[in-house]
Amino acid sequence: YKRIIMKHLAIISLPRLDLTRPAIAPAILSSLADEMQVTNQVFDFALKTYEQSTKEDWNEFELYWQVDLKYELSKQHKLKLDKLFDQFVTDVLALEPKMIAISVFSHNSINATTLFLEKVRLKSNAKIIVGGQGIQSKIGQNKTYAETLREKGLIDVFCSGEAETTFTKALAGEEGPGVNNWGWSQMENLDLTPVPNYKHYDLDNYHHLVTGKSLWINGSRGCVRRCDFCDIGKRWKKFRFRSGESIFHEMSKQIIDHDINSFQFADALINGSLKSFTDTNVNLIKGIESKQIHRPLFGGHFIVRPSSQMSEEHYKVAKQAGLDYISIGVETGSDELRWRMNKKFTNDDVAYHLEMCRKYEIKNLFLMFCGHPTETLADHKKTLEMFKRFRRYAAYGTISGVEVANASIIDDTPLAHWAMEHKMIYSNEGVRGDNKFWYNQFNPTLTLSERIRRQLEVYETAINMGWPMNQMTSSLKYMKRLLVQAKENNFAYY
Repeated sequence: YKRIIMKHLAIISLPRLDLTRPAIAPAILSSLADEMQVTNQVFDFALKTYEQSTKEDWNEFELYWQVDLKYELSKQHKLKLDKLFDQFVTDVLALEPKMIAISVFSHNSINATTLFLEKVRLKSNAKIIVGGQGIQSKIGQNKTYAETLREKGLIDVFCSGEAETTFTKALAGEEGPGVNNWGWSQMENLDLTPVPNYKHYDLDNYHHLVTGKSLWINGSRGCVRRCDFCDIGKRWKKFRFRSGESIFHEMSKQIIDHDINSFQFADALINGSLKSFTDTNVNLIKGIESKQIHRPLFGGHFIVRPSSQMSEEHYKVAKQAGLDYISIGVETGSDELRWRMNKKFTNDDVAYHLEMCRKYEIKNLFLMFCGHPTETLADHKKTLEMFKRFRRYAAYGTISGVEVANASIIDDTPLAHWAMEHKMIYSNEGVRGDNKFWYNQFNPTLTLSERIRRQLEVYETAINMGWPMNQMTSSLKYMKRLLVQAKENNFAYY
């Protein structure tokens, strides 16, 4: 690609983001810009919004960012947000940037992104580039968020796909696959991904966990599984992973440069490829034993595998390398329902996994949801029984938390296709098609109210069995808002 000398670029991340550690995408964009000798500055306005909000402000903004809730801010909170974003625009324009790049993390970044763009466009002629998962969000029936922004003149360029292949083209003013179109091609060799550049961040200001200062890391893209409710397979057609040597190189650089204690893998599954997982662990152990690095703690999403696939040795080596905290998509306590979801593991596999994690002191966050369109009352009761079966692992601390959501039908997933084939009543108006307003006429008792009742019963059972609950307060607020919205919209099956 062409080299561009001394063009100033502002790279921006906006709410809604997890503030445990800085988002990785802007740091990758900064590295790519550095390679092209484009001077750049990263602004994390998601963190700034938190730092400059009262608790009440923050709670209101958190509801507002969740676009499918259609939550209206009060005049007072809207004024506060306007002032904050006016200041953000002032901070950016103080650089006199020639280009502004905005990472739109998800559909819940839309309200903040639109507000910022409307303000900055009035005051700057900078070339504006957007990218990230959120730009694919649906606005109306046929248009994406990116296309809508371009039509309104709020942006000049959108980059779909992977920044490594599209953002560099956009910076150089070139067209091509993924630049103002959706025809991007997946990278074959992820070892070519640059090490993210965090020199612009004050890492101490993030809400790090007890494990200390931490960063995100990408070890793979795509997924080896095709769970029916998940849209990862739509975005990433192939599963690609980095070599253990490449992952070790990035970890060691961040440990040395920024005194990092822990890493969270952003992968769909860190053990999607057991070969890559083992390769990474072996490289880390070599680095630890040769005193190149201290032993970092790391975690990420993990697939439960039967003992025939994942031996005790895998757990032992992973712990030696620093595996500390994993989240597992258990989803339900019903083997039959989990199989219908295409998860391909049983409660006995979960029991084996938990026993290995107890032995090697690896903590687990259970991710679950209630009300899959095919969930029966018998399936739900098996979920309640599971909390009793595994309660001792909650007492040991092996299960360190559980998050329980309510079933969504996400656009263009296997479940969404199934819903259409089975003539489910399902208004596809969610920005991401992330729709909780659906009704399965072949499972008529599973109304929205019943799904929420089951979720509350899961909370109650888990608490009674001594399981630690995560995100419960925000989930309860969300559920309440969902029921209010259903009534307001006269959703017939709430």
